[in-house]
Amino acid sequence: MARRIVVCGGGSAGGVLAARLSEEPANTVTLVEAGPDYRTPEETAPELLDANQFGFTTHDWAYESADQVVDADSIPMFGIVEQGVVPVLRGKVIGGSSSVNGANALRPTPEDFARWTGLGNDRWSWDRVLPYLKKLEDDPVGGELHGTGGPVHIERFTEGDGLRPVMSAFLEACAQAGHPVRQDMNGADRRGAGPVPFNRKDGIRQSSALAYLGPARDRANLTVLGEQTVDRVEFTDDGRARAVVLGDGTRLEADLVVLSAGAVGSPAVLMRSGIGPRRLLEELSIPVIQALEGVGRNLRDHPMVYLTYAVDEEAVGELLPPLQTVLAFSSAGAGSGGEVDLHALPFTMEPGVMLVPLGLVRPYSLGRVEISSRDPEAAPRIRLGLLDHPDDVRRMVAGIRQVRQIIGSGPLEKYVRAEQWPGPEATTDADLTRAVLQGKNTYCHAVGTCAMGGAGTPAAVVDESGKVHGLDGLYVVDASIMPDIPAVPTNTTVMMMAERCADELRRGD
Repeated sequence: MARRIVVCGGGSAGGVLAARLSEEPANTVTLVEAGPDYRTPEETAPELLDANQFGFTTHDWAYESADQVVDADSIPMFGIVEQGVVPVLRGKVIGGSSSVNGANALRPTPEDFARWTGLGNDRWSWDRVLPYLKKLEDDPVGGELHGTGGPVHIERFTEGDGLRPVMSAFLEACAQAGHPVRQDMNGADRRGAGPVPFNRKDGIRQSSALAYLGPARDRANLTVLGEQTVDRVEFTDDGRARAVVLGDGTRLEADLVVLSAGAVGSPAVLMRSGIGPRRLLEELSIPVIQALEGVGRNLRDHPMVYLTYAVDEEAVGELLPPLQTVLAFSSAGAGSGGEVDLHALPFTMEPGVMLVPLGLVRPYSLGRVEISSRDPEAAPRIRLGLLDHPDDVRRMVAGIRQVRQIIGSGPLEKYVRAEQWPGPEATTDADLTRAVLQGKNTYCHAVGTCAMGGAGTPAAVVDESGKVHGLDGLYVVDASIMPDIPAVPTNTTVMMMAERCADELRRGD
């Protein structure tokens, strides 16, 4: 059956969807991206290709969170654009955030999907998503848990294969603190320390733009429109999506519309289209097409703070690659048996300094996104809600104490000179709580604002296939439909979701 499909957003999900849906010759696929469309690696801005660069904002939406940060004059500034303001870093370029992130390819776990199925999403069990995790990757580790020959190449730095001495020392220090060392942090057991799996090849970040869209560019049935903002979706009188309206008024007729604009962009497009909380739509004089209170709600993100250490430049040596290892551990302690709820990832970006970001990957806090205007160019109101829940703060404080023990141990003594933040004067729980609230930042993994779930449940916006409740021909496929946040960076999970949803859409499920 011939279908006109418009995919809105060319990021981690949209790039996968456009490539997979255009494999069906009967489909005519148009991919719309608000940022620039770099068609080839030669055209692409160098920082987008270089997997050793991250935290830059040359291709970013420049969003900010309304989270309050006070007395922030001495906090680490990595990723911070304006002192005292928590950024909401989102890639505005073909490939989206997969073109600007740290290329961290940690995969979601069976425990993550047990949470999804526990919320009523039975079709997202581990045994049903694993084939798609394998389908997307080309991982030389191989074995029954990994795929080979997929679009996204995976690589790791290991002993004898590029692992820097300071990173090796970090793994040794983790082992001394009671954490197991794993060679495959995407293996059967994710607790412990080991080399980060990266979606990179020959130093190049394997974004959806390169890995998926690149091989699909010569298809006659695929059109990519760069630097075009999506305003809203237009519907027939009986509630079927029939067109996408761009910011300049252009209408793209469609039989199927898929929103893949991310946890900020997708709920914003829905709201401008008349889908969302009735109160907000009426306040902005937007005709209500479908009242869904969950649109923009249920936002979850991983909070992060950046422990900062002065290090011996000569001992540390070469700064690149800046990030190679990760510790996935429990705030309850190495021998506790508690769930993995924290990540620590040491990296070096400037001489004499090592940052050890500490991320809380099982947060309880919630945020939200709301549009502030009908204007598609107006920034939405975003509140990440970082560390709003007191137990999130408590666990971050516990994590700081554990990281301090590791960094201060023997294997790292030749490298580390002094703690710069929070600083040795921060010793009590009150001191560390104050530091965490002042230094709060984000791991940049916002999800959940168009959550999947059964029709009529409070947060649910889409069903398990991504179809928007109560409407036909309109789907959302991206991080926004996650009902709960996985305890890992989200890029690989989003690509897997897009692979799976593309399969269903191709079959007409």
